[in-house]
Amino acid sequence: MAQELQNQSEPDVIIVDDLEVNQVILIQMIESMGYQAAGVSSGAEALALTREHLPKLFLLDITMPKMSGFELCEILKNDARTRDIPVIFISATSDLDDKVMGFTLGGADFITKPFALAEVTARVSTQLRSYEMKKEIEFYNKRLNRVVNEQVKKIEEEKKHVLDAVTMVVGHCIYPSKSRVENIRVNARLLSQSLQFSPKFEDQVSNAFIEAIELAAPLHDIGKLFVSKEILAKGNSITEEERQIVAQHTAQGAKLLSEINDRIGENEFIQMAIDIAHYHHERWDGTGYPEGLKGEEIPLAARIMKILGNYDALTEKGGSREALSPEESLAVMEKESGLKYDPDIFDVFKRVRKQLMIDA
Repeated sequence: MAQELQNQSEPDVIIVDDLEVNQVILIQMIESMGYQAAGVSSGAEALALTREHLPKLFLLDITMPKMSGFELCEILKNDARTRDIPVIFISATSDLDDKVMGFTLGGADFITKPFALAEVTARVSTQLRSYEMKKEIEFYNKRLNRVVNEQVKKIEEEKKHVLDAVTMVVGHCIYPSKSRVENIRVNARLLSQSLQFSPKFEDQVSNAFIEAIELAAPLHDIGKLFVSKEILAKGNSITEEERQIVAQHTAQGAKLLSEINDRIGENEFIQMAIDIAHYHHERWDGTGYPEGLKGEEIPLAARIMKILGNYDALTEKGGSREALSPEESLAVMEKESGLKYDPDIFDVFKRVRKQLMIDA
């Protein structure tokens, strides 16, 4: 049984030596230093004790029956609970091979027999102080990480609030129905989440991407704030000159969002909104505007919004044009997959289309 364990609940040091007299001597020396110690006679007893009490230091006799100190050290170092606890080996010799083996297994130091109080005090106190300092650093690091994470979370929430505020203002100005903003967000999230299950997009669409596009998507047409309501009300009846004016909304929207971003500092949510606003009228075949980007040159978020935006436009009544049914809209869009739309995204869109929200 563990020496002295009955008088204390959590030993700072566990001594493992098959000779009880060695346990008694070392316990007295360690307790004279102000620490608690417990002694056991075998590796099995030591392992049983550590299941109840984790010490700050192990003293292991190298030569013991059934399980040597080296074998016990190897077990301790392979256990996540005990691997960081320092081990000092006890040896009756100063054999170099033993020292090499001990350090190789992760031992921190050696104490030779017969025990000298000065040597035991120096070596034990050094390892205990080192372990305590390490634990203290870990404690403060955890606390610091918690504070940092809380601050990061707070900053992220503030970034979202900025985009929410901009979206609320824009929604009142350019969308005909109050439900439009929420529908766009729901649809952007649904389609992006579905892309995570596609081998082609699973590495590109992270949870952070989904969160960002849900916030950024409603701002894709923010540039229409610069287009007169009279022109917008005409729908497809606009002149070529008016069409050119409307086409400028992509660059104007991106410029406005960039100015907001410059004023408030780096904001990945607004950065995605800039990409969507600027490039959501690019086409997969390269004949879109404003840059004529082609294929995967077009940012992924803009390719997603291209499909969702066109679906919204077809299912929504506009000017003199009647709204198409979801099935009619899909039939129109399917003819242009690979021309207007990324065909891989469009395939996923078709599978989830019935779950998308549309304005009543």
